[in-house]
Amino acid sequence: MVRIRRKLESETLHLPEARALVGKMVEITITDEDSLAITPGTGDWVAAESAARELRDSGYDFDAWSRQRDCDLRHAQEHLP
Repeated sequence: MVRIRRKLESETLHLPEARALVGKMVEITITDEDSLAITPGTGDWVAAESAARELRDSGYDFDAWSRQRDCDLRHAQEHLP
């Protein structure tokens, strides 16, 4: 997959990044980034902080979850035929 992000300057496209795909069937999708629900590099940091605080205050023990996951991964093959 090749992802090309650039500002369109005309309706004629020159895409040297796609040179390896010349002659192949490809799908080209053009999306106006202003219409995307999530834009990379942005975020509602207040909501993220609030969610992290709620998780911490709920008593959730990430370290216990992490230790259990490591144990499960170590012993996962023991249950396979």
